[in-house]
Amino acid sequence: MKSAKKYINKFLSGIIFFCMFFAETYAGDVSRINLSMNTDWAFFRGDIENGESITADDSSWMPVSIPHIMQLERKHCGGDVIYDGIGWYRRYFTLAPEYKDKNIRIAFEGVMTSCKVYLNGHEITENHGGYIGFIADITGMVNFDGNNVLAVRVSAEYDPLTPPGKPQSDLDFYYYSGIYRDVGMIISDKLYVTDPLEENEIAGGGVFVTYPEVSREKAKIHIKTHVRNRNNISRKGYLLTCLIDSDNKEIVCQRRPFSLKAGTSIHLEQELSVDNPSLWYPYRPCLYELRTEVVVDDKTVDKVTRQIGIRSIQYTTEDGFLINGEKLYMRGANRHQAYPYVGDAASNSMQEREVINMKQGGYNAVRAAHYPQDPAFLDACDKYGLLVVECIPGWQYFNNDTTFINRVYEVCRRMIRRDRNHTSVVLWETALNETRYPKEIAKMLYRIAHEEYPGDQMYTAGDYFGHTDLVDCYDVFYKQVARFPKDGNVMSNYTEDQVVIKPLLTREWGDGAGERPRVSIAGDERELLEQCNTRYEQLEGRGYFDWCMLDANERLGGHFLWSYNDYNRGSQETTMYCGVVDVNRAPKFSYYMMQSMRDKNISQAGLYEGPMVFIASYNMPSETGGALSPITVFSNCDEVKLYQNKRLIGTQTRLERTSFRPNIVKKGGSPDFVFYLDRYEQGELMAEGLSDGKIVATHVVRTPGKPHHLEVFFSHKNVMPVADGSDMIPVYIKVCDENGTLVNNATDLITLSIRGEGEIIGDGIERIGVSRQKVEGGIGFVFVRTGKYPGEIIVKAEAKDLQEGIAGIKSIPYDGLFVPDGIHAPFKGKEEDGVVEKMNVKERMLLNLPVLIPRKVTATSSHVSYPVVNLVDGDDRSWWIADTDSLPQVVTFSFDEPVDIKASRILFQKDSSLYGHTVEVSSDGNNWSLLYERECTGWEFKPIELNCRNVKYFRVTIHSVSEGRAGMGEVTLFGKRNTD
Repeated sequence: MKSAKKYINKFLSGIIFFCMFFAETYAGDVSRINLSMNTDWAFFRGDIENGESITADDSSWMPVSIPHIMQLERKHCGGDVIYDGIGWYRRYFTLAPEYKDKNIRIAFEGVMTSCKVYLNGHEITENHGGYIGFIADITGMVNFDGNNVLAVRVSAEYDPLTPPGKPQSDLDFYYYSGIYRDVGMIISDKLYVTDPLEENEIAGGGVFVTYPEVSREKAKIHIKTHVRNRNNISRKGYLLTCLIDSDNKEIVCQRRPFSLKAGTSIHLEQELSVDNPSLWYPYRPCLYELRTEVVVDDKTVDKVTRQIGIRSIQYTTEDGFLINGEKLYMRGANRHQAYPYVGDAASNSMQEREVINMKQGGYNAVRAAHYPQDPAFLDACDKYGLLVVECIPGWQYFNNDTTFINRVYEVCRRMIRRDRNHTSVVLWETALNETRYPKEIAKMLYRIAHEEYPGDQMYTAGDYFGHTDLVDCYDVFYKQVARFPKDGNVMSNYTEDQVVIKPLLTREWGDGAGERPRVSIAGDERELLEQCNTRYEQLEGRGYFDWCMLDANERLGGHFLWSYNDYNRGSQETTMYCGVVDVNRAPKFSYYMMQSMRDKNISQAGLYEGPMVFIASYNMPSETGGALSPITVFSNCDEVKLYQNKRLIGTQTRLERTSFRPNIVKKGGSPDFVFYLDRYEQGELMAEGLSDGKIVATHVVRTPGKPHHLEVFFSHKNVMPVADGSDMIPVYIKVCDENGTLVNNATDLITLSIRGEGEIIGDGIERIGVSRQKVEGGIGFVFVRTGKYPGEIIVKAEAKDLQEGIAGIKSIPYDGLFVPDGIHAPFKGKEEDGVVEKMNVKERMLLNLPVLIPRKVTATSSHVSYPVVNLVDGDDRSWWIADTDSLPQVVTFSFDEPVDIKASRILFQKDSSLYGHTVEVSSDGNNWSLLYERECTGWEFKPIELNCRNVKYFRVTIHSVSEGRAGMGEVTLFGKRNTD
């Protein structure tokens, strides 16, 4: 009885609060109400009958907040081991009776992958695809006299009909799962400005802003606003649109009268003129507020606001990218949205911190690969000035089913409708990444893009090499080379092969080729530097041939490094270590290498000062992971001095070093500064960066001693944690010596605890190793989620034989409003209830079988630089490549005596090329048995079970290649010899 009173009191409190809020709202004439629904959810992992029912018993479900992944995962979780099943969510709520005549909608920003939404047991809507949000209209369905139950059934199961569509086991990233982006309720008048995601309006719905004229003297802003009347009577009034500058000053306003019959809608078009506009530019991202009001009888009945930036863009074949008529070279990176433990379910503040980190890292652009990313990420790109290439979801997969094709078209339309007003989005990638499909599909996507965004500010992009039949399907090309290198070497670059077809960018570079493109943050100094040196060479034009020579190509408008962050993927157990930051976003040496490419003369207030210098060394003896000589320094300054224990080692100028990196410097980047030491000394290295003879930047590195203590650091980037029950903040734990220097080779096991107004995400779950974890590169990492009450959050770190570390931060009050929680029993479930572990045992078993070494390997042809013996040297990145374009190409593996082959692992040479091939075995070399025939890319290299007996010959015949020549990276056969 006591607990029942508790629930009733909670319910009555919600009603009283909402009635008070209603009175205050209308006393202040607020027309539209946006409420957070990110808290007070219940979750059940798995499927359940009648999970949508009002009477369903959810008391054993786990309490969760949004963003949410359906199962927390390990930091390193590659190899298709993440949860990909069903989950149910329930959210109780109450609304005051005063809202009976209002328009009530629930906005879901992202649910992965498909879902059905129910209110009070009745299905409201369903959605397929997790990268673009949707609206659930609950107008007229709410119970205003008591409880309401919103239920969502989410499926992360494999769906070949929903883009990207590829099985996660073959995917170079993960989809993850859950209601992983914000949920909110919108209450408005029934005469209102629509949302483009709920209206099927080409180049319409909501508010659509374009800029038909842009100059420093004058700009014209065209606004197309969609207003709907859901009342049962006609309404008339006017649309008031105002532009407000950063000083909160109204620059210009315009009225547009209208009259709307019951149940109809209208597009109202207006044009605002602005004298001497503040133009948006990546290093001066000036934003205005656009305020749109629907006014009836001098009363505002609906109002929406958004930030916009005035700018114009252009791509040309000779000058690359221009913004506001000014040429700008794009130095970008590809970004996956995944984080440790929570997958893609990161808060808005984490999206903002990511953009800040990228801008500080020297980038002015990002390719949001390979899918539309969080609206908060794009908001931050607008705010801080990061140019965006936005991509439709796709990766090496096409399904000829009409449902899949129509969903590709639909997601393209919805992506543009959602993000067309984001000033930072300057290119739309309407190609399914690294995928071959009929030309009519590409042509339709091109038509859709230009329908949805008419005028000269819509640019689409796709690959040229391997897709030369699609010249009329894109406005900008990647891979714009005429042919495969004439000498057959994929690392050969010929100026005459760089053809002029359309404006050119390089969408991906830096991985899959070179000395060491992938390195863990736990790698030693030599390994971390090899990644940098490889990328310097590639930027100078000595990379993979279809990267179009990068900085050595005068026509290139910019490029995007693969990748910004390390990430997990379904196709391989090993984490993808190609990032300049690790999965935690801790920087590697290559982060500072790319940072040195920024202009020293450009600073952004609150973000960074232009000049920088960084010593790429731990100053450790070589036997403990350091290097004696040389010492590499990254800097964008005119001159660099290096000191060893206060003794000047040398001085180098930018001009002197330019001869080593001429193409990089020509494009505005910086060379590396390399100093040779006559001897190693423990102690201190100090670098000074000078401009005009003055010291403008310094960096000091000290030899780390023995691990002494732990340091805890909240990396807030001046984005302070908000007490809304769902915000997140990253916390780093460093193993330091007595002087506070990071011990980069430490592997200590640390234990973490927390007190105050927050919780460690995954606290106490041994399966994923959060509150007890081994540091990597001397660094540990956790996420803290804020509570609903502002206050101090304190994290303590402990480890054996080390002094503890402790740090705190204060969360700030949430200035928004929540949808009141309804009446329900407490949710008593735990995070690990019903946990599913996918061990991938069979594949691991196959890889642990003995490896069979053939006596001889022969091929139809082999390029002199890529001999066929490379296929059995144990190195995935040493290749065999045919010496001719002709097909088929056959590779045969011969054994002295018969063997039993249990499994094979075949890795093809190019990860984005498609290889059609057959695999056969023979006991005598004359009579062959076909094992299988398939088509796959270089990413599909998991072991395949064969179980063939008495085999003396094993051969792979490549009969088709989508791009380039026949080639493989490694062929490994598993099994036993008959004599064993």
